[in-house]
Amino acid sequence: MQPTDGFDFPAGKPDGAGYWIASGLAEEEYYKIVGCWHTGEDWNRGSRDADLGDPGYSIAHGQVNVARHYGGWGNVVLIEHMLPNGDTVWSQYAHLKEMTVSQGQDVSRGDQIGSIGKGDKNKFPAHLHFEIRLKDLPAYKWGWKTEAHRQEVLRSYAHPSEFIRAHRPGVPATQVTVEEGSAAFGRSDSEYWREAEIGHGQHLYWTWTVSAEQGEDCIAEWRPKLPQAGLYEVFAYIPARYATTRQARYRITHRRGTAERTVDQYAYSNEWVSLGEYAFSAVQPAIVRLSDLTGEPYTRDQSQRKQVAFDAVKWVLKSEAGS
Repeated sequence: MQPTDGFDFPAGKPDGAGYWIASGLAEEEYYKIVGCWHTGEDWNRGSRDADLGDPGYSIAHGQVNVARHYGGWGNVVLIEHMLPNGDTVWSQYAHLKEMTVSQGQDVSRGDQIGSIGKGDKNKFPAHLHFEIRLKDLPAYKWGWKTEAHRQEVLRSYAHPSEFIRAHRPGVPATQVTVEEGSAAFGRSDSEYWREAEIGHGQHLYWTWTVSAEQGEDCIAEWRPKLPQAGLYEVFAYIPARYATTRQARYRITHRRGTAERTVDQYAYSNEWVSLGEYAFSAVQPAIVRLSDLTGEPYTRDQSQRKQVAFDAVKWVLKSEAGS
């Protein structure tokens, strides 16, 4: 099996043009309606059945493990991918109208694997149910219903679009990662910092969140030394534990000013999450700032407290200045 050279999106190739995501991974709104934790993303184009018959594509080089019909699911294609570092992930495409690959077949990034359908017995509005799995699970796996199941979903599945954005093909080699605790990382002097030996690099800081009335106290900044000017995509690593805030406020200082991105840390588990693309200078400071001020108050009721995690941040060069 050929190792991957990057990942594209499963529809509207290569960048998902024209499509929108109706439901994401482990979303609470979906759970309230269906009673199960969603294991991927539902991709749509237009309204109702506008995308019926649209092609679906393999997101990366790999080998087809499953290409068959399941009751309830409809036609399903499951592809195994080997990353350059030897790790394995799996992509799954469900509710297909037709399949154009077979079990055991090698596929390349961008190969058509089928077309968007309506599921078994045409029971759904047309859409592509799309997953990226971090564990080798049966193609028909479903039925995650409890809070413990939700945590298992977040450990077993990646947020598909976030994963793809963090693994695009043809990205220039320049990448700068700032680990918390390195010389390019600074934090305020506070008695409320906590440490844990988990997360990226097996270490992170965390603390309890506070409201504006309580005032921020734990503040951290990541300040990389970027080797060249250009357009960079910034990612924050969200660990599986000590990250229960719904409103982590990352402030990004770039060449043209500042931007803020609010991240639901509770929705991720050991994943890189994009904070957006920004132009950076090799001279002006590049900064990502995060604090305990999320608007979620610290309370005596431990069951209601939220935690905010401070882990690694990385800058990935997308294009050089002037290109």
